[in-house]
This record gives sequence, C-alpha cells and structure tokens, in this order.
Amino acid sequence: MIRSLIESLKLSWHRSKEPEGVSFFRQIGEMTALVCCSGLGPGNYHKYRLWQKDIPWSEKLGYWHDQKYYQFLDRVNPYSYRIMARNKVLAKALLRFYSIPDAEYVAYLSSRGGHAGDGRDITRLGGLEALLAERTDLTRLCFKPVEGSGGDGFVAAEIIRKDGIQLSNLPDGELCSVSDYVEKRLNGCATSDYIVEAYLSQHPALAIFNPSSVNTLRVWVGRSPSGRVEVVGTFLRVGKAESLVDNLFAGGFGLNVDFDTFRTQWALPYDSGGQPFQAHPDSGVDMSDRQLPFRSEVIDLSKRVLDILPSTQFVGLDIAFTPDGPVIIEFNLAPMASGARVLGRSHTALLGWLEMQD
Repeated sequence: MIRSLIESLKLSWHRSKEPEGVSFFRQIGEMTALVCCSGLGPGNYHKYRLWQKDIPWSEKLGYWHDQKYYQFLDRVNPYSYRIMARNKVLAKALLRFYSIPDAEYVAYLSSRGGHAGDGRDITRLGGLEALLAERTDLTRLCFKPVEGSGGDGFVAAEIIRKDGIQLSNLPDGELCSVSDYVEKRLNGCATSDYIVEAYLSQHPALAIFNPSSVNTLRVWVGRSPSGRVEVVGTFLRVGKAESLVDNLFAGGFGLNVDFDTFRTQWALPYDSGGQPFQAHPDSGVDMSDRQLPFRSEVIDLSKRVLDILPSTQFVGLDIAFTPDGPVIIEFNLAPMASGARVLGRSHTALLGWLEMQD
C-alpha cells in the first residue's frame, strides 16, 4: 500500500508539470477528498486520469472503485446468470438459438471425445483431420478454451492442404500434423475442453490498426428498469504487433470511438501512467480520425443481444467486423470497470441511469 501511494505521488508530481494537469498540491487535495467522499483511492485517481484540468469535480465524484462497481453489477446482473458468459458453449448456444451472427462453429474437442458442428462424432484418432479434409472452404481455425477469458489459451492456425492436412500455428508458422497440434498447443485437451471456430476474416477498416489480431469493438449497452435499451459507449480494442488477441492484458490497448460519428480519436495503454497516443506503438500507423463501418448495424446487434439475456441489464460486447458486417465474438456480464477510462466518462454518468426509473 505504501509503495502504491509513493507511486501515485510520483505520478502526481509528473502530471502537475503537464499543461493539462492541475497542480501537485491540488491533486493531493482531490485525492484526499475522493477517499473521504467516494472511497476512490489514489491509484484509481490516476487510472481514470482525474488530474486533468478539464474534468469537473462533479464528474470526478462519479467514478467508482472496483468494489462499488461490482456491487452495482450484483444488483443489475444477478451473479447466478453470469455463467452464461463465462461458458462459451452456453454463450454460443444462446446466440445460435436466436440467429445472432457469431463466428462459425466447427467442432468441440474434449479429452472424453469430440464432435463436429453437424453432430458427427470425431472422437477417433484422425477425426478432426478427416473433417478438415472435407471442409475445403476453411482456411484458418481458432481454438478457444470453453471457460477461458481474456484471451487465455486462445490459439489459431492456418490449414495447409499439401500432402494431407497440416496446421501452421499463428503467428510463428510452426507446422505440424493435426493430432500433434492438438497434443502440443491444446495440451491434448487434458486441462480444458475447446471450441473450434472458423477464423474470422477482418474488415480492412479494422485490419489497418493491427493486422495480426482480430481487433474488436467493445460496446457497453444497458437497459433501464422501464425497459429502455441504449448503447452506453464504445471503444476499439487493438492488439500489439504479432499478437493474435486484442486483450489489454496481452499488451493491447483501447482506442476511444466517438459514438455519434463512429470515428476513432485517441488511444490509451493499460498502464495507468501512460499518456494518450495516436500512432500504433509498434507499426507507427496513425490510428486517429478513422471511420469505422456498420454503426447502425452495431447498434441493432447490441440491442438484440441484450434483449435475449435473461435477468441482465448491462453487458459488454466484443464485436468483430467482417467484410459482410458485425459479428459477436463474446458477451461479458461483468466487463472491467476500467473501460470507463477509455470511454472518458464517469461510472455514474455511464451507468447510473440503469437503476433509475425513467
């Protein structure tokens, strides 16, 4: 705790030297007042960039610490229903039942056996390879742990159709047989079951930010007690060079998106000490002021997903953009509170209306 406080004081001193920062002693006063008024500690003060001059005090009071945020989630999204999002089988079944577009389901792999999307058994040795030999339309696959989160355990491969079927691991290109790939990359399904999906082809407007990762739009959407459904905010998640995932913990970052124009603005790293930037830190590509496609389709799709989720008022959606339109990658009934940092608004401003009668 003392180390965290010292780090916060160092950041305060550094931020006080920046043109948009309030003075060092004002930051100390604000941090003290926030601890007393809302319980928001110095670390969150910097995480949410509350040292900036242009943020009104009333707005700063609206940011929540993690405990308050999860207490809010317990009220609007009962804990017993959150397993729907944690388990990819349940989530995928729900989306497919309501014909909501998501990545194509190819197969289910388990140490106890497996089956293809059409229901056939692929338990026998070589069953997955035989399936891929038939599915000549498939060029890339991704493998997702059934209960993984944050990109943990995610792997993907290109299908090589030369002298039989082989899989080339992405992005390193290591080539091996299908059975060896399952044994090496999936640990033989000994520690987790896996869903196999067709790897999505990314819309060029999204690929330009970072081509190796499927960059997804995180959409916060909520429903008031009276049933009014609204998109709360959106930001683009972009992966680092050579990464397959855009998750913040894997080195990715959030890119603010103006909801009215659907144009990108500035990016923020996961590190609370980081400054906004516009160029991709690896490639140098300017990511600012780029038009994203499918705004109306994203709004409609987001509202549809919230509509099918029982006992749920708030959801964070990860939406990929294919050349043909938006596709749901996953939904999260407990999205991270730090999303408000990229959205640039307080939790009260973003979410407070979800517990108020219209």
